[in-house]
Amino acid sequence: MRHLIFRQHVLAACVLVGLGLAPGLAHAQQKIGFVNPQRVVNETRLGQMAKADLARYVAEKDRLAKESAAQVALLRKEAEGTALSATERTRREEAYRRKSHLHETMLQENARDIKSEEAKLLQYVMRRADTVLEDIGKKGGYAIIITDPAAVGYVDKATVDLTDRVARELDSRGK
Repeated sequence: MRHLIFRQHVLAACVLVGLGLAPGLAHAQQKIGFVNPQRVVNETRLGQMAKADLARYVAEKDRLAKESAAQVALLRKEAEGTALSATERTRREEAYRRKSHLHETMLQENARDIKSEEAKLLQYVMRRADTVLEDIGKKGGYAIIITDPAAVGYVDKATVDLTDRVARELDSRGK
C-alpha cells in the first residue's frame, strides 16, 4: 500500500512538472519566422538576374509605346494640315482617333503585362527559395515562416526576420 501511495505521489509530481514544462515545450514548437520576398528578389543574384530580364521586357514595351506615340503625333499633325480637303481631313482625323484609341489600349495592356511579369518574377524567385525556407524551417525549429508582408501587422525584425539568412543561403546554392 505504501508503495502504491509513493507511486501516486511520483506520478502526481511528474504530471505537475510536465504541466510546468508544457508551456515551454508548446512555445518552442510555435517558433515563427518572417521573410520579405521583395528583399529576397532585391538582395540575391537570382533576383538581380530576374530583375534584369524584367528591365529588358519593360524597355521593349517602352520602345513600342514610343513608336506608337510618334505615329499618333504624326497622324495628328497630318489631320491638322491646312491644305486638306474636307473629305481628306475627315479621313485623317478618323485615322488619328483610331490610332489614338489603339495607343491608349496598348499603354493599358503594357501596364497590365508589366505588373503580371513582376508578379511572375517574384513567384519564380520565391519558388527557388522554397527549399531554402524549408531547410531553415526544419533546422531552426520553425512552425511557420510567413512570406506575405500583407499578412503581418507587426514583425519584430530582431527575432523573426529570416530574410538575410534566406538570401545568403539562396545565393550560396546558386553557385
